[in-house]
Amino acid sequence: MKFKIEHLTETDSTNTLARSYAAQGAAEGLVIFADFQTEGRGKQGHVWVSPKGKDLLFSLLVRPPVSASKAPMITQIACRAVAAVLKNYGIETEFKMPNDVLYHGKKICGSLVEAESSAGKLEMAVIGVGLNVNTNADEIFSEGISMKMVTGQDHDREKILGEVLEALAQGLAPFYGTDAKAHA
Repeated sequence: MKFKIEHLTETDSTNTLARSYAAQGAAEGLVIFADFQTEGRGKQGHVWVSPKGKDLLFSLLVRPPVSASKAPMITQIACRAVAAVLKNYGIETEFKMPNDVLYHGKKICGSLVEAESSAGKLEMAVIGVGLNVNTNADEIFSEGISMKMVTGQDHDREKILGEVLEALAQGLAPFYGTDAKAHA
């Protein structure tokens, strides 16, 4: 999968924009990466709030050739991809089903997968990820934590984006019946 990254200073929601592009026929691999979302959201209508330019807020459009019944697995693939990247930074995490990544019981990442299908075939899925990267303790909700709060240092959001995208490509590779190297 080749990634085409569109970096925006601000948008309403990276998932909403990615879904709009998908409806217009955008190719898979489109990544909407924003510094700030005015209407970021999570599962069950929850709001995702993040200070400007501090965290990793992105959505990836995929169109794997699989049945619609496989769509729920994408959320777990997204959580595992983020957890694998965080482990490389010395941050051991756990999952809170269905879509959160936690560090010592505090939310460090949430994912929101929105999929569309027809005739039992998955037409597209948008994988939204909100990863708390450089948020300070006074900028985050009490149940949240950031990479900076754990490690004591700032992190490069674009570098982390590349690492998460690579991990997502590896996780999704079985959907394409090939190894991850062919899709990264």
